[in-house]
Amino acid sequence: MATTTASSFVSSVILQPLIVAISSAVLSSLLSYEIAGMLDWRPIVICATSDVLVIAADHLKDQEVDIGSQGAAVIKRFTPLAHIFLALNASLLVAALSLSPPKATFFTAVFTAPAFLWTTPLDLSRIGTILERLVWANYGQVDKARRPFIIKRVPGMKAFFSGTIRSCGVFSVVHSALQSPWESTHNALPWTIAETVVWSMVNRTGHCIMSDVRDYEEDKQAGVPTIPVLLDSPLKTRMLLTVVHAAVLTAFRHNPFIVASSCFAIGLVWILGKDTPKPYFRLSLHSQTIFIVTYAVLLAFDLL
Repeated sequence: MATTTASSFVSSVILQPLIVAISSAVLSSLLSYEIAGMLDWRPIVICATSDVLVIAADHLKDQEVDIGSQGAAVIKRFTPLAHIFLALNASLLVAALSLSPPKATFFTAVFTAPAFLWTTPLDLSRIGTILERLVWANYGQVDKARRPFIIKRVPGMKAFFSGTIRSCGVFSVVHSALQSPWESTHNALPWTIAETVVWSMVNRTGHCIMSDVRDYEEDKQAGVPTIPVLLDSPLKTRMLLTVVHAAVLTAFRHNPFIVASSCFAIGLVWILGKDTPKPYFRLSLHSQTIFIVTYAVLLAFDLL
């Protein structure tokens, strides 16, 4: 493991969570506009700060694994800054939830719990034992009776959870915070809520799978059952993602922003790879954000 430096610590624990949070803030803004015809700060803050807390806490935990003397010194020096950053976001989250209906708190807890427990060994008793046997049937040689149940180890679960939280989770939080009826009376053409949710799920799931394509060799050696590992081929994974994005493009062809985003995502599927620097994968992360912002700019200048 590379020794932690000041720049890598700040990037991992502060900058990366903020970059991911931007995508959730933009999506929740679009859904807020679709549902109620306005931008409500509460669901936007809830979604963004939840992302920051989950990712920053996870990355901070990973950083503490570094046992090198130089890395330990950096972690010790910057951990208080990380704690202040987490406390600030937690305060914003609590403030937004306190001013929102109880349902918003419920849905926030439901959709963030799996993320917080992502790498936590869980003792699920009988159910956990059954799941462990299924998951570890083809992965690893460790004694199954002593293998703790970890959500991350469930085949395809990373992509599934990320896509579900990104789509259904964000929608549930926004909808509950706004206390709007299920049938929105606001006309936000060319958008519809259902299409936005489906598009979001496919987009984020695809991004997660592309990250797994990048880490294919490492995951295969470690026995992590990602989609590329299960398919035993990055090429098959790329073909599958292309078909799925093309299906979304075709189904929602009346919406030029979804069409453009899907085309962009398909291009990235074939451009990004194991040798691509990680920062370039942020294009995949924001392949939805870019076109939502484009829509907002065009709308603001009455160009639609």
